Amino acid sequence: MKEFDHIVWPTPEETKKYFVTVVSMITILTVFLFIVGTIFSTGLFTAKEKLAPSTSSNPTTTAAPAGDLKLDNVKTTTAPVTPVKTPVTPAK
Repeated sequence: MKEFDHIVWPTPEETKKYFVTVVSMITILTVFLFIVGTIFSTGLFTAKEKLAPSTSSNPTTTAAPAGDLKLDNVKTTTAPVTPVKTPVTPAK
């Protein structure tokens, strides 16, 4: 209980000042990181278009390009299917 006597609580004016400082810094850093992220993202997309321009008019297709899959030498095998024998119980 003696340690509670050593606590110095901020005054209402100090609390308001600290609150405004914290909210201001959060707002400033949020806007700063948004601007930096937008510039970085725009730069990367611009560099991508300059280095490897898109040839497809529909970038959301899910099919693979024709030259990427080389399946000529792929050998597939199937295991023989063995029938499962189920016991038959006679009717009573």
